Amino acid sequence: MTGKYRSLNEFSGGDDTARFAAAMEFLRRNPGTELFVPPGTYTLTSEPAQKARDGVMSGAFGKNPQKVMFNPKYRYTRGIDFSGQKGTKLSACGVTLMVDGFMEPVSLVGCEDVEISGLAIDHVRKPFSRGRVSAVRGEGRTRVLTVELDEGCPVERGTPLGLRHLLIDEETDRAVKVSVKNTEFLSPRKLEATVETECGIPPKALFYVWHTYHSRPAILIENSRNVRLTDVTIHSQPGMGVVGNRCENVTLSRLRVVPSGGDHVSTNTDATHFTSAKGFLRYEDCVFLRQGDDFANVHAYYQAVVGRDGEKAYYIQEKTPDGTHAQSLDYPDVGDTLELVNRETLEALGTYEVTACRPEEERWITRVELDRPLPENTEGLMLSDVTRLPELEIRRCRAESHFARGALIKTRSAVVEGCVFRDIMGPAVVAAAESWWWEGVCPANVTVRGNLIENCGEFFGEAAGVVVKADADRALGQSIFNISVKDNVINAPNCRRGIFVRNASGVRIENNRITCSGEPVAVENCTQADVNGTEI
Repeated sequence: MTGKYRSLNEFSGGDDTARFAAAMEFLRRNPGTELFVPPGTYTLTSEPAQKARDGVMSGAFGKNPQKVMFNPKYRYTRGIDFSGQKGTKLSACGVTLMVDGFMEPVSLVGCEDVEISGLAIDHVRKPFSRGRVSAVRGEGRTRVLTVELDEGCPVERGTPLGLRHLLIDEETDRAVKVSVKNTEFLSPRKLEATVETECGIPPKALFYVWHTYHSRPAILIENSRNVRLTDVTIHSQPGMGVVGNRCENVTLSRLRVVPSGGDHVSTNTDATHFTSAKGFLRYEDCVFLRQGDDFANVHAYYQAVVGRDGEKAYYIQEKTPDGTHAQSLDYPDVGDTLELVNRETLEALGTYEVTACRPEEERWITRVELDRPLPENTEGLMLSDVTRLPELEIRRCRAESHFARGALIKTRSAVVEGCVFRDIMGPAVVAAAESWWWEGVCPANVTVRGNLIENCGEFFGEAAGVVVKADADRALGQSIFNISVKDNVINAPNCRRGIFVRNASGVRIENNRITCSGEPVAVENCTQADVNGTEI
């Protein structure tokens, strides 16, 4: 191939990883080039990636490997590294990347106008293990399960076994509501799990155990603009699927985060997670199945004021329990607007413009100068960059049978329309700032319209379908604005509510068909609320 087209077959190297590296370097030097990858299976690996996997599985990284692997100073491998590219298109229909080790398979950092089309990501050794329940002991709520692990996922005595678990009824293909209290190593192919359950153990049950929570994502999009993922599939990852940070204008079209054949688990945590983004963020015709957390979490970070350096100069720092999800420092740009918020109540206290900014990554802190002074006492107050909030669109997507919430919205413009949510453990759609996790902001201008929601929220949450709230210790007033929930079908006979809204002004809930065990709609501490045409 000539001109602006190249085939991966034109690039040499000792293995697939080296060939992709050579191709990426060429694309970096030749903007606007399309790289064609012939259909087939390619292996991505490196010594650090294999050591990371072995460190997890041996127990060398401890009972929770996240503490080692999810760290700004942790050395990791970038498999296919698009860093700095402009105008690239990767055409990879029928291509599967088999990752041998734990790494970041695809990285887009400092990119512009880049599209990836038709790529699948999976792992030689999955970051979880699966087995079949061969025996059950005990009566009442507490049972002891003997689990025979599949041939492809043996464990070691030190392998982390106490993180996240899933019990699947093979006949119904649904999760069984159990609480795993303890998991013991018996042999490389056998475990013993003590569980509590109200519904018993089905005769054909599969048991899954995760070995990590967060680490690097399958695809990172950072400091990049005009990025498109089309027909990309992520089957597994010891962390999140797609993480976007400080990016602008991202389209996810027919993205699939789904288990590989025969499995019931995809990514270990969120399918997608976008932070401090701007422009637009679009999900179109995507599918999310069996991941270990939300399918979408879109938010800015709350920052604490940790020092003063003059009349209008301050040091700020994000305080999320695990650090940022890209594990890089979050900071505003000059000209951005910061919103000052009371952490206990999530009430907004004013806005400030950034006139100067100096990120200090080594200290994990940022020095900012503002257009006017903050209050003298900033204890209990937070700042959040409301300029870096994208216009979110989630249309015609399907999310089923995964942990946590469906879509978690913390932005000031969002539409969720024409989607199917089914068998999600928590609520299908949540619009809520979370001060306890230092993730904001309080949402506004959110429309949830024309969706089908079935059997969600059976494990936790205030409602099965849509939950809107300021999630803080002592939420006061109306910190959320302009919420519309209309024309949705919510079928949740085992849940108390279909819709729950709190702390909002300007609420319109109309023409929703709701089946639940209690009150269909609950509205608390709201103003200008119109439920099915009735002001309350």
